Amino acid sequence: MIWKHIRSVYSVGCGLGGKLGHGSRTDEKQPRLIEQFQLLNLQPMVVAAGAWHAAVVGQDGRVCTWGWGRYGCLGHGNEECESVPKVVEALSNVKAVHVATGDYTTFVVSNDGDVYSFGCGESASLGHSTATDGQGNRHANVLAPELVTSLKQVNERVVQISLTNSIYWNAHTFALTESGKLYAFGAGDKGQLGIELVANQTERGNPEQWNC
Repeated sequence: MIWKHIRSVYSVGCGLGGKLGHGSRTDEKQPRLIEQFQLLNLQPMVVAAGAWHAAVVGQDGRVCTWGWGRYGCLGHGNEECESVPKVVEALSNVKAVHVATGDYTTFVVSNDGDVYSFGCGESASLGHSTATDGQGNRHANVLAPELVTSLKQVNERVVQISLTNSIYWNAHTFALTESGKLYAFGAGDKGQLGIELVANQTERGNPEQWNC
């Protein structure tokens, strides 16, 4: 468990993979301050805790991630674990305002409404589709932050991302825009996207707007 209090972040619980951010992989039975943010001179404003990793957006727009790095979910260009918060250098030219984490997946929203995602590409839940037929390599894992160009095409600022905490079981993602429109993409075989799929289709690689 991780939470923020007066621009300080504390964590407690299972320390596997270094996901508590204290420089070790030991469990913590009492809330403990994550001291690395003072060393980075970063004031945490937004905290997101996934199943195996966590992320923070600082007041200056920097993004830090730590924990299990499987599938590239930390955004550092590899799959290494990080036991203390580490700045995502690939986002150094981006001023982030929102971050969301799932099961080995991470989304970052910038102050201009752009969305970046990285990590496990299962079920096309990262929103990356490069081919005109919508297939492309959208199931590929992404080791460093990549702009979700499919969300650029909605021509609206995205303000929030919500994603499932599972990569193997019907992973899917929702994006909320400034005007209140909701877009969904990823696995939809159980109806979880809230949109109707065509025959034999089990997922949406590109965001589709809810009509409600």
